[in-house]
Amino acid sequence: MKTQIHKGILFMIFMILAVTKVTAQDTFVVFEKATHVYAVDKHGTNTYRWSVFALADLNSEITDTDVVEFISGKDTHQAEIKWKQAGEYILVIEEFGTCQNLKANRVSVVTTSTIAFKELISDDCADDNNEFAAEMVAMFDSGTVLSESQYPLTVNYQVTIDGTTTNHIANIAYRDQLLNIEGITEDVGNDQTYKIEIIEAKTKFGGQINLVSGKDIHTRILHKKPVIKTIQLN
Repeated sequence: MKTQIHKGILFMIFMILAVTKVTAQDTFVVFEKATHVYAVDKHGTNTYRWSVFALADLNSEITDTDVVEFISGKDTHQAEIKWKQAGEYILVIEEFGTCQNLKANRVSVVTTSTIAFKELISDDCADDNNEFAAEMVAMFDSGTVLSESQYPLTVNYQVTIDGTTTNHIANIAYRDQLLNIEGITEDVGNDQTYKIEIIEAKTKFGGQINLVSGKDIHTRILHKKPVIKTIQLN
């Protein structure tokens, strides 16, 4: 029976891998040292078992706690897992009852991610609309864009003008990658230069996102409008 179950696991793993070549729906992307809870629906008195395999070795379950550690729930419908080493893994949940079933997901464990302003300078003519949004670029260390599963991002930033600094917090959505800036008051009568600096950024799960040196500050330049007092008839 154990041999048949093991063969079934491998069969499902290969099926899932075939799917993930086309879609990322069955892939979790997490950070090294991060802890996450995974769960499936509980059915009556059925029993459960979680296991993790290295993508490069689908024949041997990982038992080395320096690589992957089950904090709790390995034999329940909900497991808490700490991913201790970067790499590509397959997470499998087996359910045992009158009938048996299983599900597999690919887990990509990455070491770091970064965030930066796409453009470092912008300028515009001042008006009565204080709204401004700066496009951000968030990446994994592999050079690929930060996956949708990590959003929304939480960003702490500062806005400085004429020596006065205000602190702000904003969320960045995956759909537009925009940081909506507060703390800018446009003055049509004066030239202004605002410095917008990212202080800290985190993923939806609280993972720290590194700042790209030299690309964590955006300068917003606003030009005053020329004053036209009257139209003279000569």
